Amino acid sequence: MYKEREDFRFSYFAFPQLGSTLKIYKNAIISRSSTEIKFQPDINLRHKPDYYTLDIYGRYKEPLICTYEGYVQGFTINFNPIGINYFFDTPYKKLAPKISQEYSNIAWKKFSEELFKIKDFEKRTEFAEAFLEDMYNDIHQPELEKAIAILLKNPAIHIDELAKACCTSSRNLHRKFIQFVGCSTNVYKRIIRFRQSIDFNKWQKQNLNCTDICYTNNFFDLSHLRKEFLKLTHQNPKDFFKTISAVGDHSFPYKLL
Repeated sequence: MYKEREDFRFSYFAFPQLGSTLKIYKNAIISRSSTEIKFQPDINLRHKPDYYTLDIYGRYKEPLICTYEGYVQGFTINFNPIGINYFFDTPYKKLAPKISQEYSNIAWKKFSEELFKIKDFEKRTEFAEAFLEDMYNDIHQPELEKAIAILLKNPAIHIDELAKACCTSSRNLHRKFIQFVGCSTNVYKRIIRFRQSIDFNKWQKQNLNCTDICYTNNFFDLSHLRKEFLKLTHQNPKDFFKTISAVGDHSFPYKLL
């Protein structure tokens, strides 16, 4: 997806995801709005040292446009649904209340500086893993972890039934979803259905149509499928599947602009 060259330009839609994303950029100018994040290399570095930006994505519920106006060096860490909470002292909702925000911390800044000194990607990844092991803090959320595991298998389950299976109250479970997942249980159920329905390998290899996708991913009917896709992609399902493609070795498709 990213190749270092002078004429580099790249833009794509990022759709609501199950986990969360943290990106580290070197010498990048980043501009943010409610619907788009733009990145461009800082070419005025003669009289100042290299700098690093830690960008954390919040729980977005609509398509997010990511635009690169030139090549910038970056490193991305994708976390599972509540994974990011294990590496910061602040719960995800407070850590990332906006769609995108810069995070400033001495330990992470030092990590970023050392990370980009490493040129080999595999060694860079090993260094990042070692750092995350040191930063790991067990927040001990067994009820929430169990709830997410159940939802991934059955996103149609009622919240009261889900809470009962996790030996907690629906109110407490809802509170924990807001705090650690960044959205309500109902919103997260919608995202799960959506992400499972756009599994690139599944729908392409099995040649699934909208009716198949609807009933294999816990949508009530075709009207419900269309309504959810309009909310999460701003397109109806047929148009969406016509305009997406797989990029790299990914299970989920991207919509390139």
